[in-house]
Amino acid sequence: MENFRRYLELRNYQKKNIKRILSIVREYEEYREKGNLPKDYIRYLKQRKNKNNPEKLLSNSTVNNHLTALKLYKSYRKEIEQKETNLVICRNLKTHIPEIEILNPEEIQILLENAETTRDKAVIASLYYLGLRAGESAELLLEDVDLENAKVLVRKSKTGYQREVPIHSKALEVFEEYVKERIHKGECFLQGQKGNLTVSGIEFIIEKVAEKSSVKKKIYPHLLRHSIATHLLRNGMKLEKVSRFLGHRSLESTQRYTHI
Repeated sequence: MENFRRYLELRNYQKKNIKRILSIVREYEEYREKGNLPKDYIRYLKQRKNKNNPEKLLSNSTVNNHLTALKLYKSYRKEIEQKETNLVICRNLKTHIPEIEILNPEEIQILLENAETTRDKAVIASLYYLGLRAGESAELLLEDVDLENAKVLVRKSKTGYQREVPIHSKALEVFEEYVKERIHKGECFLQGQKGNLTVSGIEFIIEKVAEKSSVKKKIYPHLLRHSIATHLLRNGMKLEKVSRFLGHRSLESTQRYTHI
């Protein structure tokens, strides 16, 4: 039921509506657990007393509200079952996990040394030392980068979950230098020439730095995230902690790095 709550929250349902929908679903599940048939549920609702006014039966509009909530729950269950089926199919088909050629720490240092500006260094540091996705880096707010306590709050992520990420000492030096020279006053931490830096802007910066460097590998923003994840695992960090660091919804997403 907690997963269904998150499902509703991600779809921007109001708290009071979420509470109402969950209550309806719980009542339906209790009805099923007693051995009753789903096809008889509408008749059950029409005969059920109103909890707020036991002298009256449920109104037609209330019955319709129950049915609407249950349709939503049914759609949720169908979506979850489809994902689980697809996951099983993928597991059966994916007998070989292609190897990702990650960057080693020395190559990360080379990229930092070839970055022309403190902003470009901050981009590299956010992707590698913070393990952020390009979209998360672009949407990282200035107010959420706490240099004093060496931590970053990632509000917007692919999975919909917020997470707090520690700032590595090397990244802290880069960020402090960047903030001193930061020209634009936009709300986002990373700034372009005309305001907040976009994902395309981040991709361009990484491509530009990669071309200038001596590293011969194909370098793109997500490769830096792959690299830090692998380095953390190789250095002995537990899979669960790496998963939280990356903001994965499940350990299965993180386990791919154990094969690199």
